[in-house]
Amino acid sequence: MKYTDLRDFIAALEQRGELVRIAAEVDPVLEMTEIADRTLRRGGPALLFENPKGFNTPVLVNLFGTER
Repeated sequence: MKYTDLRDFIAALEQRGELVRIAAEVDPVLEMTEIADRTLRRGGPALLFENPKGFNTPVLVNLFGTER
């Protein structure tokens, strides 16, 4: 499948239930990396950290964490 941009890809992941949005403030140094690592090891979904502590830009991780 072809995607026009990252937003299009995120929408497709969300439609398939392969994206979890995390609205809570998360520290990018320790918390975010630990959450991402645990999720990846379990073959979990992509994660969109919407409110990383100290930053104005969301962070998307584990985009290609599964073979789906």
